[in-house]
This record gives sequence, structure tokens and C-alpha cells, in this order.
Amino acid sequence: MNRILLIGFCALVAAAIGGGLWVVGSPTHARMQKQDADRLEDLAGWRSRLRCAGDDEVLPQSLAEVPDCPGSTAFASRALPTQDAVTGAPYVYHRLSDQAFEVCVTLALDPEEARKAGFLRTDMELRAGNVVCLTGTIAPKN
Repeated sequence: MNRILLIGFCALVAAAIGGGLWVVGSPTHARMQKQDADRLEDLAGWRSRLRCAGDDEVLPQSLAEVPDCPGSTAFASRALPTQDAVTGAPYVYHRLSDQAFEVCVTLALDPEEARKAGFLRTDMELRAGNVVCLTGTIAPKN
């Protein structure tokens, strides 16, 4: 009788652990969500920095040429990586014109899942695969 109770208790504990992981997600999934959140924060930072850099009326040719923006927002003044900290892949910067740009990154998780969870901002555009881009413009001085 004690053996049946022990087996039943072990099965109940295993089911509870399995159910918890199914509802919450695995630690690996949570880690990838955090990494994607960091990537999206970097994109927002680059957009702020590029808008500030646009005070010179023309956008730089690459992220490496973007100057710091002292005294500006927290995003624009903090040190920003030019590449993904996990994969080492560079953040993609496209200078669309003298005043328009986009910065893109590939997420580890499905962006549609992130959007449903409220994790992806509405101003971010989904592209092919898991690529997400932020676009921006600068106002030329007159």
C-alpha cells in the first residue's frame, strides 16, 4: 500500500513540474525571451542615437560612425553594441536616404509570439523570418 502511495505521489509531482514548465516555459525559453528583449532595447537605443546624430542633417553611413548624444535621452547617451551579444551578428543598419533609416535584428523567438505576449512594440516591423526592424527619420534643419 505504501508503495502505491509513493508511486502516486511521484507521478503527481512529475505532472505538476511538467505542467508548470508547459504553462510558464522552460528556462531556455525564458533566457531567449530576455535576450530578445535586450536586442529590442538596443534597436530602440540605436533609433534614438540616429535621430540625435541626424542633427547634422545627414545620417551617417554606418552605425560605427554614429556620434554619442550627450545630454540626451538614456537610450541615446548609453553605450550601444553594434552587434548581437549572443550571436555576434552585427545589427543591420540601412540608410534609406539622407533623412530616413532602419535598424534590424534577428530574434531568437518567433516575433508573432512576442507580439501576442505584448513583448514586441507596435512600432516594430516584422520582416522575413524572425527579423524585426525599427524605422526612423530625422528632420532636416531649415
